[in-house]
Amino acid sequence: MSSQQAAPGQDSQQHEHGHHDHPPLVELQGVEVEETQSWQRVVSIKLPVSEWDQARATVLVGIRRKAQLPGFRKGKVPKAMVESHYAREIAYDALDWLLPRAWHQAMHEVTLNTVNDPEYSDIDFGEESGTFGFKATVEVRPEVTITGAKGMAVTWYREDPPADGVERTLESLQESRATYAEVERAAADGDRLSVDFRQVDEDGHAILGTEVTGHLFELGSDYVLDAFSDGVRGMSVGEERRFPVTYPADYDQESLAGQSRHFQVTLKRIEEKRLPTLDDAFAAEVGKFKSMDELREQIKGNIEADIENRNRGRLETALVQGLLALNPFELPPSMVENYLVHLVADQERRAGREITDEERREAAKAMRPGAEFAIKRWFVIDTVAKQESLAVDDAEFEAHLESLAKAEGSEVEDIRRSVKRADAEERIREDLLHRKVFAFLEEQATIKREPMPQAGAES
Repeated sequence: MSSQQAAPGQDSQQHEHGHHDHPPLVELQGVEVEETQSWQRVVSIKLPVSEWDQARATVLVGIRRKAQLPGFRKGKVPKAMVESHYAREIAYDALDWLLPRAWHQAMHEVTLNTVNDPEYSDIDFGEESGTFGFKATVEVRPEVTITGAKGMAVTWYREDPPADGVERTLESLQESRATYAEVERAAADGDRLSVDFRQVDEDGHAILGTEVTGHLFELGSDYVLDAFSDGVRGMSVGEERRFPVTYPADYDQESLAGQSRHFQVTLKRIEEKRLPTLDDAFAAEVGKFKSMDELREQIKGNIEADIENRNRGRLETALVQGLLALNPFELPPSMVENYLVHLVADQERRAGREITDEERREAAKAMRPGAEFAIKRWFVIDTVAKQESLAVDDAEFEAHLESLAKAEGSEVEDIRRSVKRADAEERIREDLLHRKVFAFLEEQATIKREPMPQAGAES
């Protein structure tokens, strides 16, 4: 993890400023840095008034070239008239020209690891002081030092694979491969039904615009209202029923939450679910397994691997939380806001639609604690890696590619090409470094293993 790598929420174009051998953009008379917050610096910059005069003269040339006033051809307006008529525009353009140049020149003289662009204020045109000056307020990357890892007490809550995990997975596989056969009997839970229905008033009169034909659903399933399933259960093909349905108070559609509606339903078709037999033929269809025993072993291994990944995640979170408690630091607000913009945009892409401003605000509010922790986690990992001189060398990277090739039954050269095509080398190296950091922290900490608390308890 290089020192130049951007943290989550940090503009990749922001970087550490310091002494460089560049010709001066402007002449400076003084640069002072004040720490107003741990994450904020106010930089006071002073220049000769001649630099302000030069900035005005520079923009004046461009404005005069475009200037048009009655009685004069374009570009031929006298300089004094342009200065008078366009005084405000000249001043603004001159500031836009001078301030960024002065800021960048100042950053050659001081070392600041900025995370956003500066905000300029307190402009002194030097009318009394004889010196042009201004202030630039900027947010900086936090200076983090991590101590206390040795012997740090951490509780690691671990979950065990569920006893019925394999059977539940097999049931899900069965359900996904179910077939349906039309039957002539009363409708029962698990049947797939086709119905026509409409809303009616309490006297049974149809409400226009509410007719639905050929609606398919599974009787008794979780996604069907219990009251609707209760009304249809036991019906025969061709039968018609009328019954009320009361929507739950927390129903997604607010206009219906807690409301009652009457429905008239006609049952058109009953299809009985047929589940495939759990045998070797089923195992072969699912994934070319030779037997059900082999399929069960694969499922068991997948469940255990998934749970172990979650357990590792809990340990890493506990280690980071412990270090943050010992080494608290504040984040620059813009870093958090930028990361939230990124997270909300990701959520919007997944939703497949443009979300409203209110939804955007609510999403950002809900994600803020997680975003702040993710950024602080990154800083903890980055800092520990630097303090302990942890790194991933080429041999370790190649060994990882070889392990991937072995696991996938591929040639290592094929894996290498895939990594290059996906431009994934930096991400893989970062992941390997993270593993090194947490392996180091796990060795340092005193870890107490505990079973996962019951649902609803703190983990």
